[in-house]
Amino acid sequence: MWEFYILLLFPLAIQHFRVKDHVIDYQKKNHRALLFFFVVMTILMALRHESVGTDNVSYIFYFKRFSRLSWNQLDNEPIELGFAYFNKIISLISKEPQFFLAVTAIVTVVIIYPTYKRLCIDSSLTIILYVTMSTFVMSFSGIRQMLAVGIGFIAYEFTRNKKLFPFIICVILAAMVHTSAFMLLIMYPLYHAKISRKWLIAVVPAIAVVFAFNTQIFSVISILLEQFTEYDTSISQTGAYAMLILFAVFSVFSFVIPDETKLSSEAIGLRNFLLFSVVLQMFAPLHTIAMRMNYYYIIFIPLLLPMIIEAHNPRWKKIARVGRNIMVIFLLLYFFYNAYTSTSNLDVFPYRFFWEGV
Repeated sequence: MWEFYILLLFPLAIQHFRVKDHVIDYQKKNHRALLFFFVVMTILMALRHESVGTDNVSYIFYFKRFSRLSWNQLDNEPIELGFAYFNKIISLISKEPQFFLAVTAIVTVVIIYPTYKRLCIDSSLTIILYVTMSTFVMSFSGIRQMLAVGIGFIAYEFTRNKKLFPFIICVILAAMVHTSAFMLLIMYPLYHAKISRKWLIAVVPAIAVVFAFNTQIFSVISILLEQFTEYDTSISQTGAYAMLILFAVFSVFSFVIPDETKLSSEAIGLRNFLLFSVVLQMFAPLHTIAMRMNYYYIIFIPLLLPMIIEAHNPRWKKIARVGRNIMVIFLLLYFFYNAYTSTSNLDVFPYRFFWEGV
């Protein structure tokens, strides 16, 4: 577990540690802390034992299989074609499974990091929120899904710059890696919707209706999913309410704390993602597929909340500051408590390097 102490505690020290008579610009420390986090996370992902992550054994099986097949034979494989081609390209360089894990780790982080660097204004809070999101442990296990999430970040940059055609191309590419990436299609209109506090009169009742009839709504959606995907969408109670409550609290915080006039259009767009995440999470207790579809949006939450705090209404200044500190401390403690005690972390804990035994 010492690996995760380094991963989280060192960035906190980098951002907040002050050297006497040596002034370092806050934003430089902020970026250094963020860079340290992502570099160490990439190293841990690249050097992990195949048992660190529930799905790695299956992905390594596919990688070995695809490396032996011809390009034409890949068309008949029961997996997304884009992912099969991606495996084949890697195998042309090396057929070692550890090389495959390393390349996928690097590619995933490299396409996520630029957006995080551009938008991160509080590395400590962003990092703690990032590891709290289920996308963190998924990074060590769901290789195919996280590659699609990474492509979603490229799609996001085209979204905010109103470049529709490149956005659509990115969505298609992401869906060729993981079918669930079709959820990215909603990103473009969702981001550009100007949902302000006054919209809550209509938004809150609508969300409440969705929650009240989530079973019936999911039954209808599942019929469509079965037509276009191979997912088994049979309702199975997952009990995934904790994250729903957390996202709902984040949403309330995001609308109450800020002065709307101080929020950038990008912050408003990301807040729209958070609202949509709450809606998607309402179906997570019925099926894990809802959580998979939500990964494309919840990964932006760590960037949004620091923006909300920075744009606080003067009357909520103290609450914003205290709330920030509580989130950092509580979620940090929760991460390690969960790592030591939970049995539902995709076998990411305890961590092992590839040269260590199981």
